[in-house]
Amino acid sequence: MGKYIDKMGIFEDFNFKLVVLDALLDKSPSFQKELGSLIEKYTQNYEWYTGAGPIKEMLEFFSELYIEQKDLDKITELCFDGGNEIYSYIQPDWDGEDFFFDIQSIKGFEHIKNLKSVEYISMVDEEVLEPMKERGISIK
Repeated sequence: MGKYIDKMGIFEDFNFKLVVLDALLDKSPSFQKELGSLIEKYTQNYEWYTGAGPIKEMLEFFSELYIEQKDLDKITELCFDGGNEIYSYIQPDWDGEDFFFDIQSIKGFEHIKNLKSVEYISMVDEEVLEPMKERGISIK
């Protein structure tokens, strides 16, 4: 499977875009309806533990998704954790044991103007978060 990119061109690392999208899931984002129908279409018939891997259609949707600034403005906190809800939409049986969703860059976080804090559990090396610290964003 090829490496996915953020086709809106804001985030250098597609996996960081997923963290950003995860932060929006409970904030009524403008893409909620479309995402809901994709979740229904692709995750409900997912065959668990068959080695099926990530759902290509979900990865493509997130790759192509344009996040509106009004949605980005709703984000005040990001959470870096293998248990994030968004991963279950891409690969429902993902166990967090590989590095598929690891984040190498947070470039583009500047577009999240109201970001105040980051919950850091896993998925990223702490030094990658350094630019956020320099901007006064608290890392917990």
